[in-house]
Amino acid sequence: MASATLRGCIWTSSGVAAECEMSYFRIAKTFEVEYGHRLSKHPEKCRFPHGHSLKIEVVARGRHLDDNDMVCDYKALKMLVLDLVEGLDHAMALNSEDPYLEDLTEIGERILVFEGEDPTTEVLARWLYQRIAERMAQGGWVKERTQERYRLPEGLELERIRVWETSTSWAEYVGMDDAGTLGS
Repeated sequence: MASATLRGCIWTSSGVAAECEMSYFRIAKTFEVEYGHRLSKHPEKCRFPHGHSLKIEVVARGRHLDDNDMVCDYKALKMLVLDLVEGLDHAMALNSEDPYLEDLTEIGERILVFEGEDPTTEVLARWLYQRIAERMAQGGWVKERTQERYRLPEGLELERIRVWETSTSWAEYVGMDDAGTLGS
C-alpha cells in the first residue's frame, strides 16, 4: 500500500490519514457559577461590587484515545476542577490593593483575593488555567465524592480556559508549552 506525507500526516493511497504527528483530539467541559467581583481600577460602573453568571469552559486535548476510545473521561475532567469552580460560586473576588478590601472582607468568608490585580475575566481565566494545568500535569487519579476513581490519561494537556462573563463577552487564556508554542 502506497503512502505519502502531507501536513505532518501519513496518508494511504485510499486517502485515509493513517497517522498524524500534529493532530489531536479536543474535549471540553463547561461549568456555570454565580460570581461577584469589584474592579477597583475601572473608571465606570464596574468599580462597584457586582455579579455575573459565569460560564467556564475547560478545553483539554490529547493525541491518542484510551482503552475506552476517549481522550479523557468527562467525569475525570470534572473531578479535576470541581473544587476550584465550587470555590468561585457565590464568592466575591477583589484586588489585594482594593481600598475597600477590609470592609468587603467583613461581609463574608467567601472572598477571593487576587494579588495586585483586579479580578477581571482575563485574570480569572489565567488563574484557573494555572491551577488546572498544574493538576493535569501531575496526572494520576482523581476521586469523586463517592470515592469512585477516574484516571487522567498520560499526554492529556490543558489547551485553554474560556470564561464567559455575559452571554456576549468572554475572555480566554491559552497557555504556552516549554518550547514557547501555543497550547499547554
